Amino acid sequence: MAEGEDCMDKRDTECGQDKANSPFRSQNDDSLDFDLYGDLSVDLNQEMTYPENKKLKDENFVLKKNISSLYLTAREEITRKDAQIKALQDKEVRSRKLLAQSHAQ
Repeated sequence: MAEGEDCMDKRDTECGQDKANSPFRSQNDDSLDFDLYGDLSVDLNQEMTYPENKKLKDENFVLKKNISSLYLTAREEITRKDAQIKALQDKEVRSRKLLAQSHAQ
């Protein structure tokens, strides 16, 4: 062992085997790490997406409310314009009748 090297760097002190070459370490430690941290990453991902999901739901609600208001306003505007067009057409008909009566005399 070189000076300054720790015996824990190269060998497992309990069994006397190299940690890098130990089949026990490569199979169990890796799967244990995956089991421990796999759930953690899923939970962390869910925690990170929950606020974004809530924000999107709130925004969706506001947008639906706005589109409903816009639709109702457009319907009222069309009704108002139709009434205005009808009033102008009626006025034109009356004017033509008066003009026809004045020419007939």
